[in-house]
Amino acid sequence: MKISHLTICLFLITTFTKAQITIDKVGYNWSRIENRTPVIIVNNDANNGDGLNDGAIVIKGTANTPEFQGIQYSLSGSPHNSEKISLEAKYYQNAASYVKFKMQLYDLTKNLVLAETDVITTSTGVVGTASLDYKFTDTSVGDKIVIRFVRADDLNIVRVVALDYLKINDQFIELKKSKK
Repeated sequence: MKISHLTICLFLITTFTKAQITIDKVGYNWSRIENRTPVIIVNNDANNGDGLNDGAIVIKGTANTPEFQGIQYSLSGSPHNSEKISLEAKYYQNAASYVKFKMQLYDLTKNLVLAETDVITTSTGVVGTASLDYKFTDTSVGDKIVIRFVRADDLNIVRVVALDYLKINDQFIELKKSKK
C-alpha cells in the first residue's frame, strides 16, 4: 500500500489541529445580556492606553435581576482543553453614584459561570482595572464562550459604569461598531 505525502500531511493536520477561541475581527460581537437592544457607546473616556474619547460601552440595562443586566462579548470558536485566556478591562464610573459589577467568563452552551472577579465597586473620578485569568478544561471543549460584565448592586438607574476597553490575551477588542 502506497501512502502519498498529501495523505500524511492531511492526517497530521486533522489529528493535531484543535479548535480554539478566537477574536472575530470582522463582526461586531458586543450585545446586551437581557435583550437585543443595541449597546450604548459614550465618547467621554480618557486615554487609558487605548486613545482619548475613542468610545466606551455603558454597563446599564433594564433587567430586574443583576445577572441579566449587563453586556457581553462573544468569542469565536470554542476552547480546547488547557487553553488559557487572560482578560483585562478598564472601567470608570459614568454617573454620580457608585456601581458594583463583576467580569465573568461564561459558558453559554451550559449556562454556567466558569470564572468571575470579586465584586468590583467603582469610585468617582477613578479609572479601575479588572483582570481575570482562566485555563479551560475538557468540559468546555466545543462550547460557546462569552465575556460578561454584569451588575452586582441594587440596579438603581442612577448607577452607571462605562467599560473603556477590554483586552483578551493582550489584544484590544473593538468597542465601536465599524462603519461600512
